[in-house]
Amino acid sequence: MPSDTVTAAPPAAGATADFGLSDQLSGLMNPQSVAVVGASANAEGWSGMAVPVLRRLGYTGKIFPVNPKYEELNGLPCYPSVSAIPEEVDAALMFVPQKVLPDILEDCGRKGVRGAVILASGFSETGEEGRALEERLREVANRNRIAICGPNCLGLANLDSGFMGLTAATFPEDMSAGRTALISQSGQLLMVLLARAHDQGVHMRYLVSTGNELNVEAADYAGWALNDPQIASVAMALEGLRTPSRFLELARRAREAEKPLIVLKLGRSQRAARTALAHTGKMAGAFRTYEAVFRQNNVVSVDDPLELAEVAALFEKCPAPRGERISVVTFSGGWSGVVADQAEALGLPMADFTEKTEAALRPLLDFTPPVNPLDLSGNVNNHPERWGQSLEAVLADENTDIVVVFIHQVREAWRGRLISPVLELARRSDKPILVVYDGGKVVEAGFDQLAKDRSLPIYRGSQPALKALKRFVDYHRRANVTADDTPRPDLPDGAAATMKAQLAGNGRSLSEHAAKAALRAYGLPMVGERLVMSEAEALTAAEEIGFPVVMKGLADGLEHKSDAGLVHLNLKDAGGARAAYGDLAEKLAGQTLNGQPAPCVVQQMVTGGVEVILGMQNDPDFGPMILVGVGGVMTELLDDVALRRAPLSRRDVKDMIGETRLGMLLQGYRGAPRADRAALEDAILRLSDLAVEHAQEIESIDINPLLVLPEGEGCVAVDALIVKPEEATQ
Repeated sequence: MPSDTVTAAPPAAGATADFGLSDQLSGLMNPQSVAVVGASANAEGWSGMAVPVLRRLGYTGKIFPVNPKYEELNGLPCYPSVSAIPEEVDAALMFVPQKVLPDILEDCGRKGVRGAVILASGFSETGEEGRALEERLREVANRNRIAICGPNCLGLANLDSGFMGLTAATFPEDMSAGRTALISQSGQLLMVLLARAHDQGVHMRYLVSTGNELNVEAADYAGWALNDPQIASVAMALEGLRTPSRFLELARRAREAEKPLIVLKLGRSQRAARTALAHTGKMAGAFRTYEAVFRQNNVVSVDDPLELAEVAALFEKCPAPRGERISVVTFSGGWSGVVADQAEALGLPMADFTEKTEAALRPLLDFTPPVNPLDLSGNVNNHPERWGQSLEAVLADENTDIVVVFIHQVREAWRGRLISPVLELARRSDKPILVVYDGGKVVEAGFDQLAKDRSLPIYRGSQPALKALKRFVDYHRRANVTADDTPRPDLPDGAAATMKAQLAGNGRSLSEHAAKAALRAYGLPMVGERLVMSEAEALTAAEEIGFPVVMKGLADGLEHKSDAGLVHLNLKDAGGARAAYGDLAEKLAGQTLNGQPAPCVVQQMVTGGVEVILGMQNDPDFGPMILVGVGGVMTELLDDVALRRAPLSRRDVKDMIGETRLGMLLQGYRGAPRADRAALEDAILRLSDLAVEHAQEIESIDINPLLVLPEGEGCVAVDALIVKPEEATQ
């Protein structure tokens, strides 16, 4: 498993639970009875705090302390073992050393326990001995059909039922349940996220620290939470995915349920020590791949822990927007300008008030114009009633989809005048309303009042508010996009056989000529060319193809021919072709291609068109990823590409083109003719189908450049590279 996929040890075969996981997870996440194994009288340790905490949170299930040292704890009978409990037990909280856990799990299995929280560390994260102990635990748990949270975790909690199996130094004072599930592979990050979310007035319903994910993964917990009709969104902090297919299935279910996954992906650097022969392999980095998969599956990706809470606040507290146009109400001209600039930079459109709205606002303003952003200036001081009236008018505006209310430093006595109208509107509005309450500690009481009310999202600054809003509207826009039912191109007969033959007959990287033959079999348009071994053959080929031509040298280890000086362009006559062949013959002396003397290729010289890079990289987590972007010799320098997981839909292809400068270039930039976008779309779809069909046989493909010609003239590839997996050539 690549080093950037998970920080814990890779799972052994059968590591994830394949028994009735949903039923077992219910016993773990919503137990009707719980055994506290290792319970003690030490009120300052977690083993002694567990029972009192369960009671304090109002847990209504049955609690069974387990410890052979005691007959009674916290006024409850204490049992020597789990199997000695005379009633059914759904879940067990384990406060015992790691070495006794296998035997205790066996005892839990005899009792029919469905889930257990193992807090202890000292397993695969510590080395071989710990890894062996973890494998033993996994075998016992799977055989006894016990879903395990952990080990090496802080536990989990169901705040709706009051079940608390979570250990931490501090908790927010109010632990009442909200509408968000929070699942983190990092225990300490979970607690930071919990605290940050409470600051925003976002309360969690489920909390899970997944730890080493013995037989239950982060995606499994998230899938279970999605079934709760009270859940508005699932927030996740992920270091990696043990089973990417489970996450993809989770994303599909979340889309169907219309409940967003909000994900903070940790570890964004490039995969360490990875060498790539193709441009695509260098450009399709680990985090870029995750981002592409997230976008394709409408997963909301955030950049930092605080943003996770800020975005969750919108999904928990706001209705879906009918559009993206925002209106801003404040009482500062300066802040009006700041918010307008920030919105434009993020691509959030500002609404233009209707004439009806302008007419309603004019009597409420002293000297400022009735425009968006709306600056009420000193009106809030002299005419406090105009604040609420102005908010009403803006909210009713037909062009306004979302309202941002900006409140900055004000006198403490004015706080109620500003907050009460906003809260009243939020309770009856069918449009999203969010509040930026900024001004430092001197206005913190106002922020806290709004957060504790929990009616609407509240932010300490306009930039984080608008960034969260951008995530919110992008999610809803993608959710409402309809499929493109334009027919896909048909694949030619015999394409797969031709590809297999070329892959079998070449080294790790196919020569340009062989790669083009394989790609041509799938209907990808390739420039006309001839392979030549002598000057005479080169001159004959050039005459038959027709001047001007291009001449290239092909050799093992020289995949990027331009860098090696093996490309001669625009050869206009026989003299030019003869000189080019002589130069290439000198540079190729002693070089080979698949064990044979290195040849040259003579090809048609194609000019004009939009240069595109089209490629595939077989990702170890997600399989074939398709890349498209601005091509040519400056591809890596410009780094203007989009990435998606194959198989692609035509909608995926349109989105990829639109994400890059290709969208503008294909339209006919600065007087250039419109390019044949439809031909490019078909070429991308053909590559996607090829990549899926040969996912186990190809590591990467580069087609660079693919020239997209004027509309109606198609497209043509002038260079190509196919690389096989390293193990395929050993």
